[in-house]
Amino acid sequence: MSTSSQTPAVTAFAETAALWAVMNEDDAKARRIVRDMYPNERAEFAAQLDRLRAMLTDRFGNDIPTGFKPRVQVLDEQGRFVARKSGGAA
Repeated sequence: MSTSSQTPAVTAFAETAALWAVMNEDDAKARRIVRDMYPNERAEFAAQLDRLRAMLTDRFGNDIPTGFKPRVQVLDEQGRFVARKSGGAA
């Protein structure tokens, strides 16, 4: 999905500029943006991307149907098991 003909205002933020570069298949630009971030900014951005990814797929990479509640919240930031939740359609 190339969107290079548009230049949104959201590129004023490093995180969205990096995502915009990835969406436009400009990995070199995305790497430069991420490389220029402070370590704590990269860590926070990674956590945000992890949250977003969890909204898109289950832990096996399968699409999550609309209205589905995840059955398991698997790991915390240190990779330890957190909690099991029963779930299903809302």
